Amino acid sequence: MLGLTLCTVLMASLYYTGHTHGFQHAKALGERALAQQQAKFSQKKQQQAEAHLAELQIAIERYQQQTLRANQLEQTYLSTRQRLTTNNAQLQRKINDFTQRYIDQQGQSHPMQCVFTRGFVQQYNKANGIPTNDNTALTGSIIPTPSGGVPADGKLYASGVTARDILANINDNGEQCQALKAQVNGLLDYINGLG
Repeated sequence: MLGLTLCTVLMASLYYTGHTHGFQHAKALGERALAQQQAKFSQKKQQQAEAHLAELQIAIERYQQQTLRANQLEQTYLSTRQRLTTNNAQLQRKINDFTQRYIDQQGQSHPMQCVFTRGFVQQYNKANGIPTNDNTALTGSIIPTPSGGVPADGKLYASGVTARDILANINDNGEQCQALKAQVNGLLDYINGLG
C-alpha cells in the first residue's frame, strides 16, 4: 500500500509539476504573442500617424503657398484699382478741355454744340444695362418742329444730357470694366495656381 501511496504522490507531483510548467510555458507564449501583436499594432499606428503627419505638412505647405499667392494677387489687384482710380480722376479733370469748344479746319474755335435726344439716352442706358421705361418722361427742353408743332415722338426731344455727361460716364464705365477685367484675371491666375 505504501507503493500505491508513493505512486499516487509521485503521479500527483508529476501532474502538478507538468501542469505548473505547462501553464507557465503557455502563459509565456501567450504574453510573447500578445507583446508581438501590440508591437505590430503600435508600429502600424506609428506608420499611420507619420503618414497623416506627412499629408498634413503637405497640406499646410500648399495652404501657405496658396495664401501667399492670394495675397500677391490681392496686392496686384489693389494696385491696379488704385492706378485705375487715379487715371479716371485725371481723365475726369480733362473733360471740360474736350467738351466745351472745338476748332474747325480753318483753325477757328467754336463752342461745342452737341444735342443728345431722349431716344439716344434711352438707347445708351439700355446698352449699359440700365433699365429704362420708354414711357418715362425725361428732362430736357421740347424742341418745336419747323412747322411750329411739337414732334409726336418724345424720343426726339433734347434730353439735357451733355457731351461732358457722356464722356464722364464713359470714363467711369472704362474704370469699372478695367477693374472687373483685373479681378477676373486675378481670379483665373489664382485658380490656375491651385492646379
